[in-house]
Amino acid sequence: MNADHDIVVVGAGFAGLYAVHKMRDELALNVQGFETAAGVGGTWWWNRYPGARCDFESVNYSYSFSEELQREWEWTERFAAQPEILSYLEWVADKLDIRRSFRFNTRVTSVTWDETASLWTVTSDDGASCTARFVVSCVGGFSVPKETEFPGSETFTGELYRTSSWPHEPVDLTGKRVAVIGTGSTGIQVIQEAAKQAAQLTVFQRTANYAAPLRNAAVDPAQRRWNADNHAELRAGSRERFIGAPYDRPNGPAVLATPEERRRIYDKYWTRGGFPLVVSTFTDLLFDQQANDTIADYIRDRIRERVADPTTAELLAPTDHPYASKRPPFETNYYETFNLPHVELVDVRSAPIEAITPTGIRTTADSYDFDVIILATGFDVFTAGILNLGITGRDGVTLDEKWADGPKTYLGLNISGFPNLFTIIGPQSAAALYNVPLAIEDHVDFTAAAIERIRETQARTIEPTPEAEQAWVELTEGILNKTIVPQAKGSWYMGENIPGKPRAAYLFAGGAPLYRAICAQIEGSGYAGFAIDHESRPVPPLLQIDPSAALVLAGMLIQGMKPLEQCNLDEMRALTESLTQMQIPGPDVRVESLEQPRARVYIPDAKESLPVVIFAHGGGWVAGSVDVTDSSCRQLAEQLGAVVVSVDYRLAPEHPFPAAADDTFAAVQWAREHVGKFGGDPHRIVVMGESAGANLAASTALRARDAGIDLTAQVLINPAIDPDARTPSRQEFADGPFLSVAAGEAMWAAYLGGAEVTPLAAPSRAESLSGLAPALVLTVECDPTRDEAEDYARALAAAGVTVHQYRLEGLIHGVFNMSAAVPRAQEFHDLIGEFLAPRFERAVEPA
Repeated sequence: MNADHDIVVVGAGFAGLYAVHKMRDELALNVQGFETAAGVGGTWWWNRYPGARCDFESVNYSYSFSEELQREWEWTERFAAQPEILSYLEWVADKLDIRRSFRFNTRVTSVTWDETASLWTVTSDDGASCTARFVVSCVGGFSVPKETEFPGSETFTGELYRTSSWPHEPVDLTGKRVAVIGTGSTGIQVIQEAAKQAAQLTVFQRTANYAAPLRNAAVDPAQRRWNADNHAELRAGSRERFIGAPYDRPNGPAVLATPEERRRIYDKYWTRGGFPLVVSTFTDLLFDQQANDTIADYIRDRIRERVADPTTAELLAPTDHPYASKRPPFETNYYETFNLPHVELVDVRSAPIEAITPTGIRTTADSYDFDVIILATGFDVFTAGILNLGITGRDGVTLDEKWADGPKTYLGLNISGFPNLFTIIGPQSAAALYNVPLAIEDHVDFTAAAIERIRETQARTIEPTPEAEQAWVELTEGILNKTIVPQAKGSWYMGENIPGKPRAAYLFAGGAPLYRAICAQIEGSGYAGFAIDHESRPVPPLLQIDPSAALVLAGMLIQGMKPLEQCNLDEMRALTESLTQMQIPGPDVRVESLEQPRARVYIPDAKESLPVVIFAHGGGWVAGSVDVTDSSCRQLAEQLGAVVVSVDYRLAPEHPFPAAADDTFAAVQWAREHVGKFGGDPHRIVVMGESAGANLAASTALRARDAGIDLTAQVLINPAIDPDARTPSRQEFADGPFLSVAAGEAMWAAYLGGAEVTPLAAPSRAESLSGLAPALVLTVECDPTRDEAEDYARALAAAGVTVHQYRLEGLIHGVFNMSAAVPRAQEFHDLIGEFLAPRFERAVEPA
């Protein structure tokens, strides 16, 4: 069966215009668009209320795919208002001749999958229908207004307006008694403008919001021209930033800054205006309540400075949710509006609205008469626009049924059981925390590439596998639950602004760079996590990781850290040292430094001699230090009740193999002779290491056996075992996360320095592994070294060595040193304690 169209696009806003252009003009496909409105513009066609404007700078809130479009259009304001944005979209539509592909004033009422034909049937409200191979929903997240929750609106005899469907003709509020219900982003915008005309303005507020200055301004003609000519420079790096605009990178954790430093930084970005206050100040505002309190307190103080009446100021200062747990609104003289004699604030949390009456509004405490009521009560965000399309997928399952308990998607873009359907900036995508035009371009480009893949391979269908969809849902929920977002009540981020709507994760909070990295990995691996003609591909590596580890990767991307394989030696060492910022401070134990061998000794209080742990840090033999593992060694000493000797071994390439191995073994020899002076028992020595340090521990265990030194145990954490290993994990996790095969190979090469690979470097090559100390081998799931470490554990067991081996699911290489960022790092310590406790139980001599 031949389709009427290759693609049906629904919606003619930012997303729909670009989708039609991409599919029709670049892919040469037959595209039919549908739009409910009478023209292009999407949300900017409908939302014409006074004060409506974007909260990203105009030069960023625009298409980036076309040099010509960016060069020819000049924005007149720093933050464009609705009329200018609509004019821009109309200009783009004309420039690219897009209108001819749309049927306007036409609402799509059903979209039904035909399994036999592998086609969608799309029906509209005029009774017409057509078929298409692919459906691309571009309805947007803010296309369905929230239903009025106040009874009696139909009885009001004055003028009643919704901000989401504002009249196209001017509305004159001059000399009128005006009520505005709602103080979210839309309400704040309209209140500022209504106060300029109304004789009396009454604002009904249920929830105060942390509004910060926008700092809008007109752009003079010379600057407009410069902006257009230099758009590439102005927007450089946008897609590498958390929110998709080239704002300054944040300054590290707020909790580590002094009060004076925090104030200086907050003042700087408060003065600058817009989203930099959220994303350019500190890294931990969205993830740490203590950090968030610092900016919440700052904004509350700023509100109190600007509102004359203390009672009104307190009502306007939020206390019931963390800052940015709801989308932050921005304002221009909003708080000063409440200093005007004709403006009144009504707290409907203490006195809820009961009804809209024929003459005005009735609360539980009073009645008010108005000439005009403006409803700025928000939207049913993310899902309602898509659900209103009446989509029915495979086996007659409707999307309403699929999403009965909340949205389930893959990337916010595809849905299992709904083949060949793409939901541009759909629920669980990064769009809520990402500059929307760029998010749209990313989604449309991904969609176009997937459709091209289907056409090139002559396949019929593409859809996510249930396993990949579930992995995405779990990652999305896991990341969101690591933020302060779930602490807010009534937030559309969680779906709670709509009565009866499931509370769930409706957005991906990991930031644009991580989201883009995941999409790139999926596309680059042949659409991992998708089934093409029912042939499933495995879930991609980045979806297998623990949410806390995902946030670590997100933070590295946002901070602009290079991948390890792209770092020079100094950069690699600096990156490794930065892991100290991701650690919980260790317990306070006595610490001594040794000169020969170079080491740091951690000594807990005890009345008897203690077992000894010789610890070798990670860092690929070329980086790392006793400072990086200071916190972990303190914890090991306290938790194990052991003297810990952290070896400050020599690093390659300045000191290649076998320098590091010699230094580690020398520490064991020293402990046999001298550790008693520090309260250690020379007959209970454990060698332990992480990553490259675990390789040194394993080689030291071999040397100790051959030297007749009886070790109590060896503990190998993510050990690198053999430079020439060819294992499935090296293939699956070749690009990391964090440690890539290329980085590992470079580290091995620097360490070996061209020397022959002997068992001292690659312990698995020893002639015999028998007689070695009992071993604990800990690996993590998402790590290229995983399989060689587990192979070594099996080889030890086969040689008669007592071996305990555990794989920690979802974790990545390096998390042992990320205790503050990845709480599950504690699992390493718990397993080490369980393994060593019975081996440390023996008669001890008094210290």
